[in-house]
Amino acid sequence: MFLILVQQTLEDISKQITEASTQVWKRLIGFIPEIGSAFLILVLTLLLARFVRRTISRAMATTKADQNIQSLVVRIGGIAVWLVGLAVTLSVLNVDAAALFAALGLTGAALGFAIRDIIANFIAGVVLLSTRPFKIGDLVTIETFEGIVEDLAIRATILKTVDGKEVAIPNAKVFSAVVVKHSLQSSRRVIINLPIDDSCSFEQVKDIVLNTLKNFEEITEDPAISISITSFSANVINLEVWFWVKPEFGLGIISTQTKLAIKAALDKEGIQLVPANTMTLFTKNEQIIK
Repeated sequence: MFLILVQQTLEDISKQITEASTQVWKRLIGFIPEIGSAFLILVLTLLLARFVRRTISRAMATTKADQNIQSLVVRIGGIAVWLVGLAVTLSVLNVDAAALFAALGLTGAALGFAIRDIIANFIAGVVLLSTRPFKIGDLVTIETFEGIVEDLAIRATILKTVDGKEVAIPNAKVFSAVVVKHSLQSSRRVIINLPIDDSCSFEQVKDIVLNTLKNFEEITEDPAISISITSFSANVINLEVWFWVKPEFGLGIISTQTKLAIKAALDKEGIQLVPANTMTLFTKNEQIIK
């Protein structure tokens, strides 16, 4: 009797599992048309968004609108297409967007917290594109990064640095940062301080430095290289070398290369730079360096 009861129980469980599996498969099979339609809508949305962006870009190119404004209009057009496409996709799938967000816990403060950075970067990007503190192709310094603006996207500003790296800086950070805009048509100045012993000939050092710097094609002829005495201290003559780097070359790289070249040229002539914080004391018969 017990075995018969167990057998009937197992048969009932097996029957329930089979019916449940059948129902799941029926629902999945019945849902295939909606999934296929949704996938097709997303593909069409992708293609349409590209077409709209290209069309707007070509239309804006015929106007005299600023490049930043053109970029903003193109992006807004693409986003609008995607919003419509996503809305249609959810409708085809019979998905209630509000219920979906509620199920994911993305309501109220949670939703605001989740997309806070996205919204902040988007708004900052729109403001930057509208106010135009700089445009694509400008040479700028943003915080510690210096480079040419390659793109001003909705989320971030893309810089190509002087050493060839691409840096993406969030627009919200760009909006609140100090931005230095350099003119691509103007040269930038490099200043090198040279402390030399007062026993050295100023004219000799000047000639060595000038001949060294003239080997750098990155340095402009106008304005010309300038070498002057800034101050005297205890047995030290402090020189200051000014020169200007052509706009198409990296400032930091040329500054380093010229300093190394000047140091090597002075060493070759036996002229040593006086180390910082060095004091020279004299006794009656000898010279002591501390």
